[in-house]
Amino acid sequence: MWGPMHRRPLLSPARAFLLWGMVSLVAGSRAAAQLTPGPHPVTVRIEGVDGPLAANVRTVLEISRAADTGALSLDRAVRLHRAADADIGTALEPFGYYRPRIRKSLQQDGDLLVARYVIDPGPATIVTRVDVALFGEGADDPAFHEAVTGFPLARGDTLRHLPYETAKLGLITLAGDSGYLTADFDTSVIRVDREAATAEIVIHFATGPRYRFGPVHFEQSILDTSFLRTRVPFATGDPYQRDKVLELQAGLAEDPYFERVEVIPRPERADSLLVPIDVVLVPRPPQAFEAGIGYGTDNGPRGRGIARLRRLNRRGHHAEAEIVGSFIERSASVQYMVPAFAHPKGILTLLAGYAILNPATSASRTYVASVRLSRPRLGWRETFSLSWQREAFRVATDSATSTLFLPGASWERTRSDSRIFPSSGIRTRLDLQAAHDGVLSTASLLRVSASGKIVRSLGGRTRALVRAELGRIFTSQFRRLPPTLRFFAGGDQSVRGFGYQSLGPQDAKGKITGGRNLVVGSLELDYRVTPRWAVAVFTDAGNALEDFALDLEQAVGAGVRWISPIGLIRVDGAFPISEEDAPFRIHLSIGPDL
Repeated sequence: MWGPMHRRPLLSPARAFLLWGMVSLVAGSRAAAQLTPGPHPVTVRIEGVDGPLAANVRTVLEISRAADTGALSLDRAVRLHRAADADIGTALEPFGYYRPRIRKSLQQDGDLLVARYVIDPGPATIVTRVDVALFGEGADDPAFHEAVTGFPLARGDTLRHLPYETAKLGLITLAGDSGYLTADFDTSVIRVDREAATAEIVIHFATGPRYRFGPVHFEQSILDTSFLRTRVPFATGDPYQRDKVLELQAGLAEDPYFERVEVIPRPERADSLLVPIDVVLVPRPPQAFEAGIGYGTDNGPRGRGIARLRRLNRRGHHAEAEIVGSFIERSASVQYMVPAFAHPKGILTLLAGYAILNPATSASRTYVASVRLSRPRLGWRETFSLSWQREAFRVATDSATSTLFLPGASWERTRSDSRIFPSSGIRTRLDLQAAHDGVLSTASLLRVSASGKIVRSLGGRTRALVRAELGRIFTSQFRRLPPTLRFFAGGDQSVRGFGYQSLGPQDAKGKITGGRNLVVGSLELDYRVTPRWAVAVFTDAGNALEDFALDLEQAVGAGVRWISPIGLIRVDGAFPISEEDAPFRIHLSIGPDL
């Protein structure tokens, strides 16, 4: 009887792999010997993997990158083809594949060389251990604990290098932003067992001590240092925060005084962990004069001249004078501004102006003087004002001269990811004005208005823009109110498809009188065709009303958007759909979305 036979394998795995490599090399050499010399265009075909893996293989594969530049010599094509195994291995490792099997060929089809790679990525590498630890003063900081507990790889996950590197970068960025300026990794390693297809992740992060803000030194000679210190959003000894450094730079850049602002932390000069801050300021010319012409469908051709006196003294006071002329408006105004009034970012503005307004629905001649105090509060820009206004006017059959002393308040907030063409943002504003008959006024009123606009990306190149405006006037003396305080609708920034201020209650003769109430809304979708051009479709609805009701006019339309060097330019065409035989109207406007 024969017992069981125990045969040794003809080849060990190592010898089989070596033999496979030798056969591939010989086959590659034979294939190369059959190729004709001379430059050849090369096409690269990748099979067996797709999606991000295929994209990364094509990016890393040197023969693919070389083929994109033009024809290759035969020697170079063969050399790059032989090196493709190492390139493909490098490309797959970030996705956790360390043992790929590759079948490749290089063949000639006419004058074209075809490099073909059939890739089996092999087993995915599984994370068996994650050790992320913090040391140093920041070990108890909640922000660091959140970063550690939110580490993107856990036991049992497929190893991926991108989340690992992103998490490391997040720790370094968090440390720098929070004042741990000497933070570094004691250990940062991925230990991969290729045969077992497993990996261990070890990150030990030492935060070091937390630095604090030291003294701020300004390099300039035009303004008092005491005034400039009102612009500094931190105090000596506060924990160092990069956001505060950027806030200081942005605040100084928004002021009218400086052409260039550089805020330079000096951690190398830190004394007792206090980081000195150097601020280099290059002044603008003390005066600036501007003149321009433009056109808008609301007001037709328009000319404008501005004189700016950027600094009137070393305390930062500045002034501005403006003249505007168009078919419906002629105005002149002067403003004197006192910064850092009652708040480091507060500004007191004294204004005087004169205007002649002649839109199609009214005519007025107005003198105005006001004082305004504006400052930030809880993320909003808060403004309180006292205005005196004398206005001779005509609206429909109403004709009078009104004198009004108007205390007012407003709150405004704008958030967006771009000033000109945001993909996400919101603007909100609330206005209140009041007057009392007998207190320097010829009528009593309370005027309330609110407006908002939201921009949201719908993915890709598409945005949605939603706009709404509401208003109401509480008064028993409406006919004594000038047109500048009544509500009208219609026009580029109101209800497109209708003329400027052409919507509102009418008197017995069919003339627009303006309304006590205002309701306006808009929904718009636009699609960015190129980096500077977009197309849009929209519907607008609204009206100025005697009673608060939804008796609204509506229009639909389409337009184009040009992100020009001077800002966003819109050209829209709209059809009123709430009125029969109403004409098609073109609207042109310039300005940001928010």
